Amino acid sequence: MGQWILDFPADSTGLDFPFDRPYLDLHDRCVTARQAIDAFLCGCLDDKEIIKFLKRLQRILDPVICDIPFRQLTRRLRARAKLFDELRDALRLLPNSSSNHKKDKDKNKSTPELAAPELAAIELRDIRKEVEELVTSLKKRRSKRAFAQDTQNAIDVILQHVKDHGDYLWGHVINLPSEAGGGIRFLERTNNILEGFFRDMKHNERRRSGRKILTQDFESLPPAAALAYNLRLPDYVKIFCGSLNCLAKAFAELDIEKRRKQLAGEQFANAGLNYVVPLIATASLPTEDRRIIRSDEMSRRILSAAKSRTPCNSIKLPTLNQATAK
Repeated sequence: MGQWILDFPADSTGLDFPFDRPYLDLHDRCVTARQAIDAFLCGCLDDKEIIKFLKRLQRILDPVICDIPFRQLTRRLRARAKLFDELRDALRLLPNSSSNHKKDKDKNKSTPELAAPELAAIELRDIRKEVEELVTSLKKRRSKRAFAQDTQNAIDVILQHVKDHGDYLWGHVINLPSEAGGGIRFLERTNNILEGFFRDMKHNERRRSGRKILTQDFESLPPAAALAYNLRLPDYVKIFCGSLNCLAKAFAELDIEKRRKQLAGEQFANAGLNYVVPLIATASLPTEDRRIIRSDEMSRRILSAAKSRTPCNSIKLPTLNQATAK
């Protein structure tokens, strides 16, 4: 059950924050496991060793049930997540087919082909209409003041972001002149293509170096290294140097220009952001354990026990009078 709790990433879609809320998934599994333990302890358990470990896990999970600030934070997070999901659904950032995509499934599937520009333009008009309707709805809800202060603040954040960046959500349809063939072209609304490229770049670097952690490798890698992947495209090579036979000359000219600027005393600023995203859990499940932890029977048994309405055996907090008397 402890491994089942720590395997909370299995509940996510694999799209990471903010589309997934891993801490909220962890909290939900803790609550479910805590309720299931109450049911198991009320059952007919004869193994004293199992009872001892269940009670130990019960004590570890008690703060999730008893800690009032913990529950308040969770309630606020759920309210914020609900508002964000409304905005995400209005913007249609993700297709419906990928909303249920699990993290442990195949990540290496190719990006689906883009829709025709005309269809994309029609969809964009529908999205704009939905966003405008959402903004109107949020303003009405904000004026009623029927929500908690934290929810009102969250609504204010969304409204302010739409006000500041709303103009950049549109304008992706480009009308081509007749000399260019006419018609329209549709620019990508998200950076999914760039993120997919970066994923493939990391995969290739891991195969080259054999290292799992690539922090130092990418810190030492010049930014222009990403442009080298464009040399696989014939039209890019034609624009850049004509043909691959002239590639060495083209790079030599780049070095000459760089050296000339250095001799002229020009400085090049290499500013970078060095930060590490904290990990919640670093150890992965062994293969043998994963087959059990992620089995349908395991989840079904825990969820069935958690929903059995067994009385909660959590630690009772002292009342105000008892605390004063002490």
